[in-house]
Amino acid sequence: MFTNTNSKYPLSFHRHKKEILVVVLIATVIITNIGFYTYIKFDPMIPSDYPKIYIKCEEELNNDDYANCTFELISKNEKHDVPEIKSKIKVRGVYNARQPKKGYRIELSNRISLLGMRKDDDWQLFAMFLDLSNMRIKLSFDMWRSLENLNPTAILPDSEFVCLYINGEFLGIYLLAEKNDRRLYELDRAQDNINSSLIFQSDSHGTNFLEYSPGSWEQDWPNEDEDIYILDEIMIKLTYFIRYSSNQEFFDPNSGVFSLFNKENLMDFFLFNFFILHKDFWSQNYFIIRDTYPAYFCLIPWDFDSSFGQYMNRKYDADENPESEILTRNYLYNRLLQNEEFKSDLKSRWKQLRNILWTEEFIMDLATEVYEEVNLVLKIDSKLWYPLIFENEWEEKVDDAINYLFDWIPERIMFCDIYFENLS
Repeated sequence: MFTNTNSKYPLSFHRHKKEILVVVLIATVIITNIGFYTYIKFDPMIPSDYPKIYIKCEEELNNDDYANCTFELISKNEKHDVPEIKSKIKVRGVYNARQPKKGYRIELSNRISLLGMRKDDDWQLFAMFLDLSNMRIKLSFDMWRSLENLNPTAILPDSEFVCLYINGEFLGIYLLAEKNDRRLYELDRAQDNINSSLIFQSDSHGTNFLEYSPGSWEQDWPNEDEDIYILDEIMIKLTYFIRYSSNQEFFDPNSGVFSLFNKENLMDFFLFNFFILHKDFWSQNYFIIRDTYPAYFCLIPWDFDSSFGQYMNRKYDADENPESEILTRNYLYNRLLQNEEFKSDLKSRWKQLRNILWTEEFIMDLATEVYEEVNLVLKIDSKLWYPLIFENEWEEKVDDAINYLFDWIPERIMFCDIYFENLS
């Protein structure tokens, strides 16, 4: 056996020792990487005061049926903490269900308040995957809701950003929101007749109110499982009136369109959605609500994936005029915008809102507040999901979306000021 004259150990021992050290080094690297991966996947560097929702579920999730789960919420404010309770969960929507990052609907076992919002058992978790800034849904909610002191029909869910974990896996930042339901709109209980309170959702790619076909609207309230179905009868009559009434009948002060619809709501709905350049809209993605007749019909905007000049990485200029699209897709507004008095009222209302509420400073402050909330975890969320689409350019795409939004808003305000000033 060969020996090292300067050592009491044989060369074979030294070789064996080196092999052990190499194995230990490799194992250390592997364990470190596994630990790092587990850390990123299950416990990323989320600010400790950021609200977190933990879902545990043993069933496969889909958008058809609710799965049993448990729900827990941890917040910096202990009074908002929710200990683990029995719940149910399902994937939101159809198109959303095909996205890598999915939204969810939660059904709690009890009606409770989450993060200071109203008590309820039904909640929504918006994934915001199609919004690179993760800002536009929350910003749309808050801007529409800002009208409520001036217009009580300006109702949308309250919402808060949270981090979501399902079975220990971090899924990113989500927008936790109240559900659009009878309690949100403070509607009466249902009646089994056309005088009932109601919530209908538009799902048409044609022209609303020019014709009505089953399937172009959905009845969210009254609940159909209670064997109350009033959608067809009401929408057929409403569509017939809007399409076939003469101008004199349509604008009659006692029996015309403003005896059916809340006029202030019709104006604010138009101004808001015109300003945010709400696309994939005007014939779908909004609600008609009404309390028990003779209450007025009101319109509520929804689905803000394409708004504020962006849809995923698509961009729309701040000076884009959607008027032709509105006239084509919504026959109610087609008729309203042919009336000089209504256009004059729109012009005055826009000027009023710009003076007392929707100043540039107010809207930019809203956007800044949303950005400051979401920015705490936006990079972690974006790194989790957007490399799947943009590979190494994901960070640049997200930064560009945020910068574009802040540049777009004042330019859009300027365009709308000119548009409504010249509306005639």
